Amino acid sequence: MNTVAAEWIKLRSLRSTWWALGIGVALSLALTATGAASVIARWHPEQTGDQAAMGIIVAVYVGVILAQLPFGMLGAMAISGEHTSGMLDTTFVATPSRGRVLAAKAVVLGGLAVAASLLIAVPGYVYGRFVAARFDPSPLPAEAWTVIGGGTLMIVVTTLLGLALGAILRNGAVAIAALITIVIVAPFVARMLPWGQWVGLFLPTYPAMQLIEQFPRAMPVWAAFAVLAGWAVVPLLAALHALAPGRRRSP
Repeated sequence: MNTVAAEWIKLRSLRSTWWALGIGVALSLALTATGAASVIARWHPEQTGDQAAMGIIVAVYVGVILAQLPFGMLGAMAISGEHTSGMLDTTFVATPSRGRVLAAKAVVLGGLAVAASLLIAVPGYVYGRFVAARFDPSPLPAEAWTVIGGGTLMIVVTTLLGLALGAILRNGAVAIAALITIVIVAPFVARMLPWGQWVGLFLPTYPAMQLIEQFPRAMPVWAAFAVLAGWAVVPLLAALHALAPGRRRSP
């Protein structure tokens, strides 16, 4: 717990943390409100309460996913900046266990990503229910939890992927470029290749968009969650290997 507390103190002292939180939440809320109002205005008058509730949730979590890049960038900068300044060496003197330090950073950043998703989702949901009041939306249907879980997991995964890339590449700009390539560029390129549709299924974007009902279902729900989670777990394991004492070097 002391390591987690120390990492939280370091993270909250960075201006980039609050810039990322503010930009990500504000942009996502604005786009969520605009998108939800536009979509709801085109609903058929016979929309049922359950359909209305699901429409609101989907619109909200499309907005949540829009905040992923600012938080992925924050994850990359949270450790690459320490590489550059030499603070990471001081951290490892105080806490020799590299795994504990990386896990503490992951816990703090993951918690911040979940908090950001709630800052977007809760007001977005309230606004959506207000705009769609004439359709009498029901309380959350059971299938809404898949959308909520998928959207929240995506923002957490992108944040932790940024952290892992920052630890592996030791350079904030390079790590952010790699993050953008994985999350945005690679899925776009894959769609243009004859076999790219199969590769695209195992990139983080497709399973996340399937879970929030923006892409057709191409795999079982559990598999989509597993692929998405793997994009945090596997890079973090690679980052732990990169942080091993014999492998560290100055950027």
